[in-house]
Amino acid sequence: MSFPELKEAEFKERLNRFVGLVELKGKTFSAYIRNTGRLRELLYAGNRVFLAERATGKHPFEIVLAEYEEHLVCIDAHITPKLYAESLCAPVIFEPSFEGVRFDLLLEERPVEVKSVNLVRKGVALFPDAPTKRGKRHLEKLIELSKRDYNPLLVFVVQREDGEFFSPNWEVDPDFSKALLRYISLGLEVRAYRCSVNLKEIKLKEEIPVILEGMV
Repeated sequence: MSFPELKEAEFKERLNRFVGLVELKGKTFSAYIRNTGRLRELLYAGNRVFLAERATGKHPFEIVLAEYEEHLVCIDAHITPKLYAESLCAPVIFEPSFEGVRFDLLLEERPVEVKSVNLVRKGVALFPDAPTKRGKRHLEKLIELSKRDYNPLLVFVVQREDGEFFSPNWEVDPDFSKALLRYISLGLEVRAYRCSVNLKEIKLKEEIPVILEGMV
């Protein structure tokens, strides 16, 4: 997936979940954040970020990438279903709904939920980086659907290159982590991928192992 032309800027502060302040060429602007995670190791004062211009809305820019050591991290949580869909050789339907619960994709009658992962510690990609009741509801619904002859798929897309493994983030959200453990214990499919990221594009790179680190 290609990015539009990106502008380098300095992150100043996060005003709320969806808006931050950035400095570009000596001027301060508001920038949209398409991610509700904490992103504390990415969005902090002085860090380098890369912006896309917005044609509509009250904020002139959107933060697309943030720097972490020598890596670039995509923080746009909304593009991960499209990234995964791009890697497939089969048609998909976006945002199918099952009894009021919306998932990301329908792939050959399979409900697919795709989660964006931005946090990596010591090579382990962790999700979530903030408690997610919505994520737990998705897992519970996938488990319920599996008992009605559906074959659900859960995908974690690590939007950076330095994730060697994926694990649920037990410390931040034990409820989600326990739900994922139950999902896996029922034999339901979960996959994790890391991405290659540069200033021009992001794409799925390779599948990485899923481990249940911190299992209780």
